[in-house]
Amino acid sequence: MFVNGISSLNAQAISLKEDAVFEEIQTYNTRNLKLYFSDFKTYIKPSAMRRMSSSIKMGVVAALQALENAKIEQPDAIITGTGMGCKTDSDVFLEELLASNEGLLSPTKFIQSTHNTVAGQIALQLQCKAYNMTYVQGSASFESALLDTFLQAATAKNKNYLVGGVDEISTYTSDLHVLDAQLKEEPEVHNLQLLAYKSPGSIQGEGASFFVTSAQKSDSCYASVKDIQLYNQLKEEELESTIHSFLERNNSTLEEIDVVVLGNNGDVNYDKYYHILQEGVFKKTAQVYYKHLVGEFYTSSGFGFWLACKTLKLQEIPPVCRLNECQPQKITKILLYNQYRGKDHSLILLESC
Repeated sequence: MFVNGISSLNAQAISLKEDAVFEEIQTYNTRNLKLYFSDFKTYIKPSAMRRMSSSIKMGVVAALQALENAKIEQPDAIITGTGMGCKTDSDVFLEELLASNEGLLSPTKFIQSTHNTVAGQIALQLQCKAYNMTYVQGSASFESALLDTFLQAATAKNKNYLVGGVDEISTYTSDLHVLDAQLKEEPEVHNLQLLAYKSPGSIQGEGASFFVTSAQKSDSCYASVKDIQLYNQLKEEELESTIHSFLERNNSTLEEIDVVVLGNNGDVNYDKYYHILQEGVFKKTAQVYYKHLVGEFYTSSGFGFWLACKTLKLQEIPPVCRLNECQPQKITKILLYNQYRGKDHSLILLESC
């Protein structure tokens, strides 16, 4: 499966220019990395935008940008992943439900609060009546959507699929994440020094990442997706052997991996999974991380996928994303590994087109 168009909206100013990965790097001293994008009117009519939550606007714009990047007007399927959906609208609906003592409510917020709202709004914008699916699988939501796309492309050779992930920050969710130590206790956290904080939890973010994929390679191709594998549970001692088996299944070896993209988020209780690989089988491999730029959220791995595709296209590793100083002569294969709080482990193998 080939990735022919990409787009990402999040806490960084992302560039779609062919000769640059980042337009600029944003720095933050907070636990909440909000979306860095405001030019929604270029893509969405103001009259329609008034009724849209943050995640809907992010999703619609990222999807339209990916299609534009791939020079595709109409996808043959829209497949999204989200961990929480339009969480802010869900909160408002529940507040109104309590305030009215479970009486009559306006249905607007309920309609906008369902998890498949983003995919539905993208379809409405495009007038697309094709296959439309949303996966809600926690921190494996984006990978689940990508896996569906991978299987679809394996059975249809001439179709283009729009796939992506989107999640937003909600005040109530943030408070709950503080209570169960998903967020760091420090009120101010410098995002570019995230791994220096030796404490539980991470910083949270929001964003949308979308891609146009197909079984056919196009002139705008960024990468080829060779395989995807999900594991709900993995013990630390099983990690390296699992990666060996995954690569062997794809006729690849550890030595052939030029870059490994890891989901380090600064949580001392769970980054140990990544440390096993950093200090073990990938010690001499170029190591990249990304959650210090966009924060942790259920579909943040979509940004890691974007970064890997861009790296293969430009043959360049951004210095701000490096975990070590290893530099491959040529980048042809990239392995992505992500997990969240010890669960939902995912492996994605990418190759150059």
